[in-house]
Amino acid sequence: MAADGLPPIGLYVHIPFCEVKCTYCHFAISPGQALDERQERYLLALLTEIGGAAPAPADSLYFGGGTPSLLAIPRLARVFDALGQRFALDPGAEIGLEANPRDLDLGGYRTLREIGVNRLSLGIQSFDDAVLSEMGRRHSVADSRQAFADARRAGFENVSVDLILGWPGETREHWRQSLQPTLTLAPEHVSLYLLEVEGKTVLAHRQRQGVLALPADDLVADLYSETVEALGQAGLFRYEISNFARPGFESRHNRKYWDDAAFVGLGMSAHGFLDGVRYWNRETFGGYCSAVEQQGAGAARAGERRLSREERVGEALFTGLRRTAGVDLGRFREQYAVDPLDTYRERLRDVFAAGLLEVRDGALRLTARGVLLSNEVFRAFV
Repeated sequence: MAADGLPPIGLYVHIPFCEVKCTYCHFAISPGQALDERQERYLLALLTEIGGAAPAPADSLYFGGGTPSLLAIPRLARVFDALGQRFALDPGAEIGLEANPRDLDLGGYRTLREIGVNRLSLGIQSFDDAVLSEMGRRHSVADSRQAFADARRAGFENVSVDLILGWPGETREHWRQSLQPTLTLAPEHVSLYLLEVEGKTVLAHRQRQGVLALPADDLVADLYSETVEALGQAGLFRYEISNFARPGFESRHNRKYWDDAAFVGLGMSAHGFLDGVRYWNRETFGGYCSAVEQQGAGAARAGERRLSREERVGEALFTGLRRTAGVDLGRFREQYAVDPLDTYRERLRDVFAAGLLEVRDGALRLTARGVLLSNEVFRAFV
């Protein structure tokens, strides 16, 4: 606990650089060559924003993007120094960084460990070179295997692997062949993302043109269920809809989002949540850098909104339901002075009747079917 009795916050730092924009990507990024001058400009703006942040104790730090592994490590070290001067980072904090498989060599991973990174998230996405090409990824399956091996040799004992399920043309046999290499690597954590075709992406454009052959929803649901079982047999247990971990290796940073906890977002397009206020930063590279350069740290923020009590309760419920453990009803009533089963009785009637939600061991939880249709459940709270 912090000195004021509040739990430590989480820190999220957005690094926007990417070699290319993947065909499925709808995140705020700055694709193209991460040239020194662009990196330095962004770094100076980011350091300015960090310097203007309110000091607080923190127990998790996550570098996301974009591709944080494209930021030159000496610049990454400068970000660490600035964060250490502004925030009281717990000595046992989880410090995670996203990396693409071909960005770093063994020496690079060792340097990451030296500056404090203790959790690595590898954006492998697929163990099929043809699929990687369709995705617009620049790495190969061989690169993924080498990156994982180098990370291990560098001393990383907490490695997560990202995979995408539901790629166009997916078949049961193909997915099984793609999943097996993950099991062989034996990571501590797996993030399994169901493909979402949305936003201004190449895939969304193809879908509008009617030339995108997505697998049937029933097949994707079956493959998801099979994957849950296969990962569980390998010791990786589902603790959230998209996340699996060996006991003790659950993402401590992501729990901030699911537990309605406070976190600070820094950098282009970053979001944060403090004192009941959600805020978001400017979404473009030029907009973010120019605003901070001309007006100072506070200009990084594009907008904010204080959540009403009803919004806070609703968000806490649907984020809490993402977790396998569900929402502890007794604890929820104590914290929010709301009984979800009473307040949302009418909205949840059909959800319960459809077998998507259950109350078990004092917790409100998604059923196995409810996990696959979770968006139908979450609509009851928004």
